[in-house]
Amino acid sequence: MTTDQLARATATPARTVLYRLEQLRTAGLVDYDRPGRQRGSAPHHWWLRPAGARLVTGTSPADGRRPSALFSAHAATITEVWLALREHGPAVGLTLTGWATDRAGWQEWEGSASRWGGASVKRLTPDAVLEAVLDDGQEVAAFIEVDLASMTQTQLRGKLDRYRAYARDEAWRGRFPYCPPLLLLTTTGHRAVTFTRNAARHLGDKSLPGYGRRPVGDFDLIAAHGRLVVAAAGCVRDPARAVTEHAWTLTDPEAAEVTLTAICTERATTAAAAWPAYQRQEAEADRLRRDDTLRRIRVRPRPLLPLLGPAAVDLVSYLLDTHHDPTDPFTPHLDTDATLDALAEWWRRSPRSSGDTPALAATLTRLHQQAWSHQVRQLAHLATSTGEDRPAWYAAAAHLAGRRLLTPAEHHQLGDAPTRDAAQAQVWRYWQPPGHRDEATAPTYPQWRDQQVTAEWTHLSWWQRQRTDRATLAAAFDVEHLTACARCALTIPATDTGDCPGCHHSKRLPHDQCHTVTPLTDLIAALLADTTNDA
Repeated sequence: MTTDQLARATATPARTVLYRLEQLRTAGLVDYDRPGRQRGSAPHHWWLRPAGARLVTGTSPADGRRPSALFSAHAATITEVWLALREHGPAVGLTLTGWATDRAGWQEWEGSASRWGGASVKRLTPDAVLEAVLDDGQEVAAFIEVDLASMTQTQLRGKLDRYRAYARDEAWRGRFPYCPPLLLLTTTGHRAVTFTRNAARHLGDKSLPGYGRRPVGDFDLIAAHGRLVVAAAGCVRDPARAVTEHAWTLTDPEAAEVTLTAICTERATTAAAAWPAYQRQEAEADRLRRDDTLRRIRVRPRPLLPLLGPAAVDLVSYLLDTHHDPTDPFTPHLDTDATLDALAEWWRRSPRSSGDTPALAATLTRLHQQAWSHQVRQLAHLATSTGEDRPAWYAAAAHLAGRRLLTPAEHHQLGDAPTRDAAQAQVWRYWQPPGHRDEATAPTYPQWRDQQVTAEWTHLSWWQRQRTDRATLAAAFDVEHLTACARCALTIPATDTGDCPGCHHSKRLPHDQCHTVTPLTDLIAALLADTTNDA
């Protein structure tokens, strides 16, 4: 720092500062140099000697050799930028809160893994890192680079590559509110324009979709948040202009020169606009992760059985069924979103907490009882309102008697299930007597039975006819050729070995024992006795 810069930084008269510096120099703590100039005399450029560095920081960062003239000029220019920001920034809505130079502002991160495996440690070495607050309270940051025309455009492009890698690897996350822009202060406007044009070609900058193009989506907002913005100003000799005036050239060739505050405001606004997009993206990722976990549970629910119990697993299988119809009266309306979220989170967690499992199992079991009670009441309502005992309702009652929920596919058509007469007609629709192959001339079962009973009656003697009733022969014929469904008591031919077409039950009873089947009203009454009132 020069004597004048130290005086401005400490708000102390220059003569007083110079006097104190001379005392420190006499003590061997500081020293100065006066780098050469093309015109006039150079001011004193002060620097810490090893003893002074040890006194300030506890260690000596340098070997005490006199810095070069270029280094002194470069360091003094960086200090002048800091002073310009501190003195003129508040007037343009930019209040400085942080300023890190040299190693304090360097950024290190682990880059992406190479094709050979492993990750390399990368380093970004800006001349300074600016952190400030806008008038509306938004935090802003920027990387400052000072160029005294000592670097070629090729060298500047190499520096730009490191900034591009920093933005590509998103190394700024967790440190800055957005990817800090690269602000280059150079010697002339022509040099600044050349740098920004080269940067535009090198970075491949593309503007966001505007009016007349596709709408801006979350992807665009997030991309803009992490985009590296590059700007340059040709007033390194007068940093105050860079702070207060429209002196910054952007990579967009159609854009006019802008102020430093405008660049920082645009970056802060972009960060604020991207925050909801990040939240939506995170929520969508959580939803997909939750859905994937629940899908795997739906495909293989058996591992849950020893942990949560049969009732909880039955409810989970029902809730994760993909054929739900909200308008179906058998569908219970339960608020289970939070429970399913907790289930997915619990299943992903490893190891699982011993206290979470019983609580989750209790919640699922309680919801299962509510859903089961709702379906029982709906079945009772169907039977009571119609006064019928349709075979499909027997199957539903038997299913519910096992403390299991009816699946959406099972209860979807219960309201329109075939009546007992319709189901019985379905049994006889394709039935044919033994020996008959022509459906058009085949008799019905009553006709065939009458024919067989008549033939048997004819072969009886007169004495046997006096002691035998045709109804007795018909009943014996039915016992031989008919069976009854053990669940719904539907009459089925003995030659039909398939499941009951009414309730899809496989077990049969002799035809004369069909009266032993429990009536539907009794089945439903037993189920209602176990229902709860919170369904």
